[in-house]
Amino acid sequence: MQIKLMVDEHEIQLGCEAIESLVGNLPDDDESLADLFHKLAQSNIAGVRAAIAGKRVISEETVVHLASDPSPEVIDAIVSTQCGKLSELALTQIIARDWSGVNRNIARNVEDYNQSDITVVAKLLAGNADPSVRAALASNGRAPKLIVRQLLKDSDPEVRRLAQDTLKGR
Repeated sequence: MQIKLMVDEHEIQLGCEAIESLVGNLPDDDESLADLFHKLAQSNIAGVRAAIAGKRVISEETVVHLASDPSPEVIDAIVSTQCGKLSELALTQIIARDWSGVNRNIARNVEDYNQSDITVVAKLLAGNADPSVRAALASNGRAPKLIVRQLLKDSDPEVRRLAQDTLKGR
């Protein structure tokens, strides 16, 4: 993919950093840009794909495409911004990659993934080997109560303490 800037009769080939900056500065909420965002989601530059993943008006087709991206930067952006558009299957596949930072982000906001059965998602996160993921879930006051109760028996004492504090706060 090539992106060129035309200024009168002058054509300038843009480099990676310029493209990332340009895409990052495009409006997040202009629905007329959805097709352009889908095209840019095909870029070979992870920073461009991550910038697109953070746009509020991308189509569900673009979300599906980006949800299978190999870059943690893109996946982190998509789980942060597109939680209402991610299917349960896409979310399950993302969690299975076992990227702790991404899974912590999902655990902190599990209730926002309303295209999924939140209890199923929370159960996957509660079984994660990384105690920081389980701790993020245990401290989420809007996580399914059933799953937070299960975390009272976690092998990590900090996770147990956080689950107890969360349940006391309800």
